[in-house]
Amino acid sequence: MNSNQRNLDFSGTELEQYSDNTILEVMHEKTDDEIGSRYVLIKHDYYSSDSDHGRELLSAFLSALCNSSYTSIVVYLIDTGTLLLEDSNPLYEEFLRLSGKAEMVIAPKESLDQYGIILSSDIKVETLPAGSISEDLICIPNLLILE
Repeated sequence: MNSNQRNLDFSGTELEQYSDNTILEVMHEKTDDEIGSRYVLIKHDYYSSDSDHGRELLSAFLSALCNSSYTSIVVYLIDTGTLLLEDSNPLYEEFLRLSGKAEMVIAPKESLDQYGIILSSDIKVETLPAGSISEDLICIPNLLILE
């Protein structure tokens, strides 16, 4: 056993290099602010430009959000992201799980009308005019945007 004691400070991101050239990155502990609220904008019902693979990626992302330590998640859906609200969507169950953890799900009335989406009673959605959603998005710092 190595007799040299290492004093690791976990209060900030630190890099510790050991004699065998192994480098460990120690991430700082999340503060209450960091685990408090998260605002997420989902623009499409798939991630990236390939819808099959993109749905796999979006599914992983939705699961990560569901399993995260965030105590409050507000989800904004715009454009084809509103298609996640259709019970026939391949990711509906994953989104239903996320909506159960979310403080609020917000979607523009214009997109719901455009895609003919009839809201299920399974998901509570606040519908707002696109202009109101735009005003919200402008003011939110550190908005996580999924395109």
